Amino acid sequence: MRSRNFFSHIIRNGISFALTLLLVSVGVAQEAAQDEVVKVRTRVVFLDALVTDKKTKAFAAGLAPDNFEVLADGKPRPVSYFTREGDKNRRPLALALVFDLERLGAGRYMRRTEILEAMAAELSKLPPEDEVAVIVLDPNGVEDRREWLTPFTRNRAQVTSAMAIVPTLVGEGAGGDGGDENESDAEAQVPVEQTAKSIEGAGKEIEQAAKEKEKEKEKEKEKREKGISITIGSGDGVKVESGSEKDKTVDEQDEEVEIDYIKDKKGNTVKRIVKPDGALIIERTNKDGSTTSDYQEPFDLAAAALEITKRVAAERPNSQPALVYITDGIAPVFYTQRDYVESKLLKSNVIFSALVTDMKTGFKFAMPLLKPLGNLAGISISGSAQYLAKATGGESVRVRRPADYARGLSQIVGNLNSRYSLGFTLSEAETDDGQMHALEVRVRARDAKGKERKLEVKARRGYYMPTDAKPKSSEAAKKTDAADATQGERVKN
Repeated sequence: MRSRNFFSHIIRNGISFALTLLLVSVGVAQEAAQDEVVKVRTRVVFLDALVTDKKTKAFAAGLAPDNFEVLADGKPRPVSYFTREGDKNRRPLALALVFDLERLGAGRYMRRTEILEAMAAELSKLPPEDEVAVIVLDPNGVEDRREWLTPFTRNRAQVTSAMAIVPTLVGEGAGGDGGDENESDAEAQVPVEQTAKSIEGAGKEIEQAAKEKEKEKEKEKEKREKGISITIGSGDGVKVESGSEKDKTVDEQDEEVEIDYIKDKKGNTVKRIVKPDGALIIERTNKDGSTTSDYQEPFDLAAAALEITKRVAAERPNSQPALVYITDGIAPVFYTQRDYVESKLLKSNVIFSALVTDMKTGFKFAMPLLKPLGNLAGISISGSAQYLAKATGGESVRVRRPADYARGLSQIVGNLNSRYSLGFTLSEAETDDGQMHALEVRVRARDAKGKERKLEVKARRGYYMPTDAKPKSSEAAKKTDAADATQGERVKN
């Protein structure tokens, strides 16, 4: 009997021990599986699409994922994420309103308080979770200066107060109030001689820039032949060695310096270096191993767009960034700067829009002369705001009368909040190649009678492969994880 109890005790203990081992093994396996799940990161390309009726321009509501076709580099991609107006997972707006206060440009209209009051009233209608920032360029006539009248805020009273002081920041001098359909009245407030001098001065500056650029090319050619090194931007740590395949050096420890590489149309490698002030350095490594370089001071449009893009990415990673630029269409920028700004806007999914008022009559007549001179210097004189709006899926709205500003802003903001948000998942094999990939969104839907609806779509024209940036600190890692978690809460089909 004792032997039976002894063996029974041994067997029971053996079974208990085996069960314990089994449970521990299962627990370890579960923990390992959980660890694996945590480490998996899904890369998704998000884009917003505005769908309107071709004839009425009215927003096309009630569309479903099946109505959309997204093509990347010409190939269809399954829509794996989808939200529409009114969905609880809709991202709030982070809207930057940028006023160009050039007194002979859009600034001549910004003296009119009724325009700013009407625009502020439209912003007050935004959903409570949306945020607005107000930025002015060239306040009080100080060139190359930007001032944030308010950071991104949900406080509508703060935004209204910021808008109220805009008229006081337009530079002194005869600029005219302008603002109504009687352009001749507005023009009469600015002497013809003054406008002519401004145009003549602009033409001379552009012509001089073109000549200097040609001289720089000749100097670089001579130095390459002699094997002499070229230093650009004394004291800023940027050095270019011509005639060498050695990688160009920049103080890459400076976290404010941004560097990327692309291929130009000729197949040459292009290194783009952006300094904290927005200055752009272009280095091209030619097929023969030689290197050319170009240093470009930042123009208002480029500097403002880059600063806002960087700030909204850092401060509002879970919002939908948007920029509305108020201009008369004259927004000088180097073509290479514009290309860089476009790439940054696309990478950050910033929707760029513009309220474009009329140029002064004198400048309109001078454009046929100024544009060719600008092209010689590699500068786009006008049209860049409209170009960026089209590239990012935004809108360019013409404004001529005081009431047009509020209506135009209402149209842009209303369409920003009415967009469909789409997303498709990238495979593990798709790696970051540094190049832009073409995007196209198609929509097909039928009306109540079964007839094909005529719709048009506005969406950004391309994307860059998203990458997992290495967090610089534990705090940065927490912010990255929080952003990913918020994106993961989107409605999935």
